Amino acid sequence: MADERGGVAVVGADTWAGAEVAGGLDDLGASVGRLDVATLEGRDGFSAALQRVAEQLGRLDGVVVASVGIEPTRPGAVADLDGHAWNVRVELPLHRTLVCFQGALATLRAGGGSIVLLVPTLSLVGAAGFGPWAAVTEGQRALAKAAARAWGRHAVTVNCVAVPAALLTTPPIEDDRMPPTDAARPAYPLHRPGQPPPAFDRPDMRAEVAAVVQTLLSRAWRPVTGATVAVDGGVWMTP
Repeated sequence: MADERGGVAVVGADTWAGAEVAGGLDDLGASVGRLDVATLEGRDGFSAALQRVAEQLGRLDGVVVASVGIEPTRPGAVADLDGHAWNVRVELPLHRTLVCFQGALATLRAGGGSIVLLVPTLSLVGAAGFGPWAAVTEGQRALAKAAARAWGRHAVTVNCVAVPAALLTTPPIEDDRMPPTDAARPAYPLHRPGQPPPAFDRPDMRAEVAAVVQTLLSRAWRPVTGATVAVDGGVWMTP
């Protein structure tokens, strides 16, 4: 697929999930530009950073949003959050998502392209203590669906890939000399009692998840937009 596409920008490449997806796309032969979460702090700054990536790669056909920050991934009850905490844990990540989408459209609208957003499956089925993260994720999916419907006329698709939440809960990589490993990821209590057994093992972010992302970026999948594709090994099998 890589030969029919231009470059791909991975936003949140300074997190474990973003680094793994970027590495997986590299493995598949894509030209990948990496952007840190910090670039999402302002629309103008993100648009400029994305434009620089497009210029470096020659052409940008896809934007993968691997992370908009680790704030919402921290466990905690909604009732325990004051106004400031709610803003940090929910409003700020949603604002960053909007900044990313708007910047991506500005770059992609001339020639079309695809936006793929990674989200946790927990928002689809629920998880105790992660109400704020579920709120962020459902807000992101609503933004993705609204953008997908509105931006089809620009030949821009917007889709979500839902993965096990534990794959998205790691802090930023502090030392880029050390490659991220599965063992480096902390264990989070993201499994609820009665969870069904998976049909397959938990997907590998660099291999299976990156391959699905690459598929959604391909021109052959342009008719698919506004969808959420679950890549969790067949745990929930959501419609």
